[in-house]
Amino acid sequence: GSYAQAANRYFYQFKINPEEGKRAMARIAVKNHYNGSLHPKAQFQREVTLEQVMKAPIIAWPLGLLDCCGVTDGAAAAIVTRPDIARSLKKDYILVKGFGVSVGASGAIDQNYDFVHWEETVKASRMAYQEVGIRDPAKEISLAEVHDCFTITELVTYEDLGFCPKGSAKDYVEEGVFTLKGNLPVNTDGGLKAFGHPIGASGLRMTYEIYNQLLHKAGPRQLK
Repeated sequence: GSYAQAANRYFYQFKINPEEGKRAMARIAVKNHYNGSLHPKAQFQREVTLEQVMKAPIIAWPLGLLDCCGVTDGAAAAIVTRPDIARSLKKDYILVKGFGVSVGASGAIDQNYDFVHWEETVKASRMAYQEVGIRDPAKEISLAEVHDCFTITELVTYEDLGFCPKGSAKDYVEEGVFTLKGNLPVNTDGGLKAFGHPIGASGLRMTYEIYNQLLHKAGPRQLK
């Protein structure tokens, strides 16, 4: 319900026709299901059509059944350590150059919350960008794994991360910018939409996809 509120507010604030906005969100579901169909560990390894997403039963308008991630269980683990220790453990490690974290619940406690951005995402990403010297994330980032518990979450996150201007994510989605063949692929493994959301394991699963992509181990999802 709260994410449906965010979607409706987003449409209203940026003067987006609700049907057009819902179609843009549906394209995100189609993209992530396609990516998940290429991943052997995804919970839902099947594609869906735009029509199927648009006509799916409504859960909370404008979110239909196929706008929502599945309920699932799962586990994930990662070893995060110093570079010298990593080298002693295995050859195929990756280096983390920047890190940012922000914790809060703005929508729940701030009466001035606008419902069209995730403040923690904005703050954490800017911390990481500053550490590594990224000034134009839309051009300097090769791929991203983002939280997509609902399709509106991914749509808003594009803007929060600086991948496109505020209120313009719909146009970028329609242009295919965030697909496997786009300029900035997002959720190359299918995201929560294809994997479900076992809460704590989801974040590490995202990290693991980046790990596989960087080491050219992503199979049919592999980016250049």
